[in-house]
Parts: sequence; C-alpha cells; structure tokens
Amino acid sequence: MKKMIFAASAVGLFVAGSAFAQDVEIGTWSGFRKGAVSFTFDDGAPSHVSDAGPLFDKYGYKATFNLVVNWSPDWSGFGNMAKNGHEIASHSNTHGQNMSGEEASSKQAIAGKIQQKYGIITLAYPNCNVPNESAVLQNYIVGRICNSGNSIVGKDGPSNWARVPAIMTGPNGSNDFKGPMGSVVSSNSWVSFLTHGFSGKNNGNANYSPTDIGLIEDALKYAQQNDKDIWVAPMGHVAMYIKERKASKAQASSSGSTITVQLTHNIKDNVSNYDYPLSLRVKYSGSTANVTQAGAKLESKINGGYVYFDAVPNAGEIVIAGEGSGPSPESSSSVIASSADVVKSSSSGGFGRSSSSRVGRSSSSMGFMSSSTDALPEDPSLLAVSVYRSADNYIMVNNAQGKSITVFNSLGHVVRTTRGIGCVQKVYTGAKGVYIVKVGTRTFKTSL
Repeated sequence: MKKMIFAASAVGLFVAGSAFAQDVEIGTWSGFRKGAVSFTFDDGAPSHVSDAGPLFDKYGYKATFNLVVNWSPDWSGFGNMAKNGHEIASHSNTHGQNMSGEEASSKQAIAGKIQQKYGIITLAYPNCNVPNESAVLQNYIVGRICNSGNSIVGKDGPSNWARVPAIMTGPNGSNDFKGPMGSVVSSNSWVSFLTHGFSGKNNGNANYSPTDIGLIEDALKYAQQNDKDIWVAPMGHVAMYIKERKASKAQASSSGSTITVQLTHNIKDNVSNYDYPLSLRVKYSGSTANVTQAGAKLESKINGGYVYFDAVPNAGEIVIAGEGSGPSPESSSSVIASSADVVKSSSSGGFGRSSSSRVGRSSSSMGFMSSSTDALPEDPSLLAVSVYRSADNYIMVNNAQGKSITVFNSLGHVVRTTRGIGCVQKVYTGAKGVYIVKVGTRTFKTSL
C-alpha cells in the first residue's frame, strides 16, 4: 500500500524526501472557483423577506441577513429563509451607537427564534462601530464592519476576523457590483456587499441608502454567467470555508484502484464545529468514479485527470473507487422504484402523512405534489431540513445530518439514495425536470 499525506492548502503539496506530490488538493474556494462574493443585508427589513429572499432563490444563491432583535423582524419569514439556505445573523438588540454588551444576548435571542445548523455565527455592527472585539470573537466567527479602504479580502481571510469589510451599496455607497466581483476573480479574493433597503420597497427601519434591487439582480445574473469562477455564499459560510481550508489536512492512501482520503482538522471551538463542506480534487486516472464518505454517496465529476467532490472535515473516511468496485455506497443512481413501490411508500407515511403531500398517479407519469403542508414530522430534527436548487444545478439538502436521503424523478424512479453528512450537501444533478426528495420522513419538491 502506498500512503501520501498532504497539508491543507490550495495546492495540497507534501514533501517526501526529495519528491513532491500533488495528488490531493483543497480548493481555495468552493468548486475550485477563483473568487468569493457575499451579499449581506442589514436591519431585517420586510423587503428582505418579500423581495431579496425570492430574488436570490430564483438564481440559486444565498445571502446573509442581519437582524435587529428589538425591531420586531418577521421571524417566521426569516425562519423560512434560514431553512432555505440563507444565513440569519445578528445586528444587535437595539441598533444603538455601540452594541457593546449585546454581543451574546442578541445571538441568543435570534437563536431562540431561528433554526439553522450553524447557529448565529456572523455579526454586523450597527452604525459600523466595532464593539468589544473579544466578546465578538467569543460568540461569532466573523464580525462585519463597513468600507475600510480596500474592501477586497485575500484568500486567507482578514488579519482581524472581528473587522471584515464590506462595500456599502446605494446612493451613500456604490452601485458597482460587477467591478469588485471581477476583481476577486482576478486576485483570488473575497468581497462582501452591505445593503439596507431597496428603492420603492417596504423597508421598515432599513431606510438608509436604499439600493435599486434591479442592480442586485444584474449582479446575480453576472454571477450566474460566471458561476465557474465566482462563488456566491453567505458571509459566515465563506468564513468557515477559509478557516477550515487553512486548518485541514488530507491523508490519502491507495490500494489497487481504490483511494482512501481522511479529511481532518482540530479547530472546533465553542462557536462552531467548522463542518462546512470543502471542495477537493484527487489525481485520478479512471473514467468513472464512485465517491463515498462514511458510506454516503457524494456527487463527483471527473475532469482533466482529477476527480472533484465536496466533503465534510471530520465526517468520516472518503473512498474513491471505479464505478462498481470498492465499498458499496448506500445506493447508486441505477436503482429503480416501481410506481407501485412509490405509492406504497406514500400510503405507509414515507412521503408525509397529509393528503396534500401524497404521491399520486397521473395519466402520463408519476405526479408528485409539494410537501410544504406536511404534518409535523415525528422527528423534531427534521423541522429545519430544506431542499433547494443551487446556481450550478445541483439539488442541495440542508441540515440533514445523519438522515437518509432519496431522490426520485418525475417517473418515480430512484435516481439517488444517500445520507446527510453536513449542513449544505450536494445530492444530485441531472436532467431538467421536477424531482421529489425524501429526507427521513419528509418530502420536498424541487426542479432542475
């Protein structure tokens, strides 16, 4: 058996005697993109729920929404946005001139209202005034300020995680989104935007420097056109990715046609487990690959002599084998469920226990109805699960740690069965159409 150990870096190099190896790499950014962009929204405006959330969902992107506890935000609306992959974060209790003393209490208040896997890990300062930095870093992994000279952050993050800059948008800031987004691609960097309300919308207290929402849509269109280069993700998720990438090690061993990878770090603290998926690529000569982590099927692709996939640090052994060889995953995409089997699953409660979420026959194919009105599942841990489409056309399952996941196409065929291994997980990509995703005892409808 040949064994290789690789340090955590964008190039994943390890020196063994006088030899260099480059068989395992951790992407600088998710999907081995060239730059990262975060959109952040302050004050918890009604328009964030009614306009911003649906706009980002339309393009398959997610943003960060910073709430002021005492301003009575739409907790239900923001809670649904959290379940759909957006990050809900703190903007203090009172929006006073300086929020010192509210670092922990605002976090706790929001966490009592909003369910999300990573909790409340991001803080945006009211009036851009930095409070007690020590208290910030005891409760959050990132604190956001406003413009600070050059607001572009390098690939290894800021020198001070309590002072991450952002570009203010609107008439009191900048209306240029594409320029900074292009800059991070050319410099392998990260930029964040800070928006309050939108021109002509219901903004509540978020009335500072209202931004034309059409400009944000243009920015999202630009991001989608350049999705292979630009990673759009919430601020807290990007921060986790950077910290994990810098701290992680990949240990790889090969035996015949099978490669085994261990992805680990030891930076877990009282704020986060740091279990956001990292993007890896492994030198690979095969034409097909079956990639699993702790037995759960991972989505993967082969390109240019590498196999690419996302894996969660400290979530178990990663095995790469030729299709049909090596350890068996929980299933493969060749498994087919008959119409009768799917209907039986529905009648036994597998597809939800309310008539509105049943699986039914249509004259031409298996027709599925949305499970948005499911009765509450018996397992409370399923309440925060969500399913949505990403900008790069994957079905994403959020907050399904340890749960069984089955993807059905519109004909009732099982196209993927796996298990949840992290908060944000790619579970399937394929032809355009409607899919049903069963997570534990809940079902969801989504489209590619």
